[in-house]
Amino acid sequence: MWSGLSRAALQAGRVRITAHWESLREGHNVPEELLIHVFAVGQDRPDAVDAIGAVGDPSVPRLYGVVVAVPDRPSPLAGSLLYQGVERLTDEGVKAGTIEPALLHAVPEECERYARRLLERLQGAHRTA
Repeated sequence: MWSGLSRAALQAGRVRITAHWESLREGHNVPEELLIHVFAVGQDRPDAVDAIGAVGDPSVPRLYGVVVAVPDRPSPLAGSLLYQGVERLTDEGVKAGTIEPALLHAVPEECERYARRLLERLQGAHRTA
């Protein structure tokens, strides 16, 4: 995910991006000032979806990504995990329109397309704000 995000950010002219990596199992210690929060869950760790949650004040505009990492052959549970992750955020007051869900393979091109979509949405949100 990180390589796709960094490549897409550089192509979009954003030369400064910050990434904070933390395991969902370790609890939340995420800086609130970040504009994009991406939660990645492996389909082999369905319990990790329980740790997905809004960061800070839900009224502050942020984009959230919910990604379920899938191998070549996704499990039938993958879609359900994705839905549960989005539902956890909306239950905490995050607007559904600010969440970008995705099932992604560990392929740099897929991760880059996803990251590009997030950055485009961020730019669009800043134009309308």
